[in-house]
Amino acid sequence: MMAEGDGGARLGLRERKKLMTRGAILDAAQSMFAERGFDHVTVAEIADAVNISPKTVFVYFSAKEDLVFDGEAEMRDRIVARIRGRAPGETPLDAMGGLLRELLASYDPPAVTGLDRLRRTVGDSAVLKARMRLMWEHFEEAVAAVLAEEVGEDPHAPRPRVAAAQLVLVFRLMASEAVAEYVLAQPGPEQAAALENWLDVTLRQVAGGIDDFTPC
Repeated sequence: MMAEGDGGARLGLRERKKLMTRGAILDAAQSMFAERGFDHVTVAEIADAVNISPKTVFVYFSAKEDLVFDGEAEMRDRIVARIRGRAPGETPLDAMGGLLRELLASYDPPAVTGLDRLRRTVGDSAVLKARMRLMWEHFEEAVAAVLAEEVGEDPHAPRPRVAAAQLVLVFRLMASEAVAEYVLAQPGPEQAAALENWLDVTLRQVAGGIDDFTPC
């Protein structure tokens, strides 16, 4: 006879094994993508590295590109929460800048290393570049909805939509190949400062257009 609680324990074990398998797939895929580029790695190779079948990979991830964009929804929600929950007197641009500084400080390995991995992963992949553009669009739509709610306008009205586009532009630039190339071209000890300077300059540039965005 099964002891009380055994069913829950077995369920917990199955869930932990699923999480471990999912994590192993992600680790293997992202390491291989960074080394060889997204287009030069097959799902079969990823599956083989984790000792599972290619079919099993798709149980956890509906498309190969999801292995690169895992966490997209969580990041979108984090941006929205940071803007919506900003302190009185803090502008949406202040909130976005604050979030980016928190992210740059928290990355392990350092953000510069992460930018280099992303640059090598994406390479010339048309699939990933298209998916990335779609991700930025989703971020813009989510931010526009928050700003529109604050000012009582339609999310597709000019003010909230343009402001959202410029806010997401800051995030997009910091994750772009252009920034990666610029920062990595600097001497090693100066790269972190170069990345922080990019953010500072970007925020100042954008501030000239939307820093006074407030409800009417």
